[in-house]
Amino acid sequence: MATNRQGYLLRLLKLGVLPYGLFFRERRPGLVILIYHRVGGGTDSDIDLPARLFARQMAHLSAHHTIVAMDDVASGMTPPAGRPTDLMAVTFDDGYQDIYEHAYPVLRRYAIPATIYLATQYIETRRPFDFGGYAHNPRPPWPLTWVQIREMASSGLVTVGAHTHSHADLPRLPQRAVRDELERSRRLIEERVGVAVRHFAYPWGTLTPGVKRVVGDYFATAVRGGSGKNPFPTLDPLALWRRPVQQADGFWLFRLKLASYLDAEEYFRRLGSSRRRPPTPAAGPAQAQERPTV
Repeated sequence: MATNRQGYLLRLLKLGVLPYGLFFRERRPGLVILIYHRVGGGTDSDIDLPARLFARQMAHLSAHHTIVAMDDVASGMTPPAGRPTDLMAVTFDDGYQDIYEHAYPVLRRYAIPATIYLATQYIETRRPFDFGGYAHNPRPPWPLTWVQIREMASSGLVTVGAHTHSHADLPRLPQRAVRDELERSRRLIEERVGVAVRHFAYPWGTLTPGVKRVVGDYFATAVRGGSGKNPFPTLDPLALWRRPVQQADGFWLFRLKLASYLDAEEYFRRLGSSRRRPPTPAAGPAQAQERPTV
């Protein structure tokens, strides 16, 4: 569990927004997409979950929830027959090597489908991740290899999606550069893994209407930042909200997060943060853009 000061403050924030969730949480059934980054990396980073905690979370999902793949989302989502309930999806961003080492065995154990969105430049060049906080990290994490990715994709459980080539912040690029990022990442995955690429994750969780239109030319679904559910009647396949799973969630806060009690945490965390570019625009808890802390 996170023992650093940041983890302690994050847990206080989560507990502080619980009263908001009691009254204003999303009660309509919908699709809940979980976003993970690292598993078992052994760091204090809140996006690096201990392997045992990840396994416990997956065991809970497997026992108590219906888990779908992003290909199911692309085919159209409707409420399950009978009593309406939420559907869950598991996703990973960037493509860290510890996903193969620690997360993939757990996914196989519980037969949980998952999507991994790759920043292909790092996979292709075999250089450590260096964006965001990793730029000043003396021990930056290593990416997956194409061999590992092909093995996971061949299992039938893991779907490979694109996360641009260089992990670029797309709203800051001209449209030609946006298309180049999308085309390069999609082409590399298709050439190296031999699968069609239908799914995309916006780096830093940010998008604009113009970026969204371009992404729609290449992909069937796209996931954004924030922390919210996607109610079935309003589900937008090219701007799907996700819920970031953090080390500070532990197990019990994770369960509350699944039930929408913590959807306001990203919003209030953004209000109190002066270190990152503000979201555009932010109109409420679900609209707060998610930028992982590394």
